[in-house]
Amino acid sequence: MESTTYREMVNGEEEAVNALVEGVFNEFVAPDYDDEGIAEFFRFANPDAMKERIRSGGFVLVAEYGDRLAGVLEFTPPNSIAMLFVTVRRRGIAKGLLSQAMKKVLVANPSLSKLIVHSSPYAVAVYEKMGFHSTGKAMKENGIEYVPMELFLNGENA
Repeated sequence: MESTTYREMVNGEEEAVNALVEGVFNEFVAPDYDDEGIAEFFRFANPDAMKERIRSGGFVLVAEYGDRLAGVLEFTPPNSIAMLFVTVRRRGIAKGLLSQAMKKVLVANPSLSKLIVHSSPYAVAVYEKMGFHSTGKAMKENGIEYVPMELFLNGENA
């Protein structure tokens, strides 16, 4: 069985990371979005925008499964999971990325009480398995459909 390693994205990997995001988005999320939503997503999910968010205090973690890029999690301050995409499923990679992100965030901000995410409808069940719960009904902004969710870091999820 191949092993999974987690690390921060290094400068120059933005294209490869965005290719992974684009592939997973196009296969699983885009079919539920209209043209406006797809265009809006790619205004956010591109190498230049990612570099700018990192310069503004965010970070990107990647998972390598064996010798290939298998997942990515982007965090934006103060407490948002901006993107979580995985190509290798049922190996705990999403959960591993989230765990690594929580460790990194809590070192920088030990008093942080929760993480939030605007989950695509497709990914709600994945986030629920990782302990997130919905904080409201599905919404749509600029063509992007999402469900607001949160994860309490002290185990107080309702």
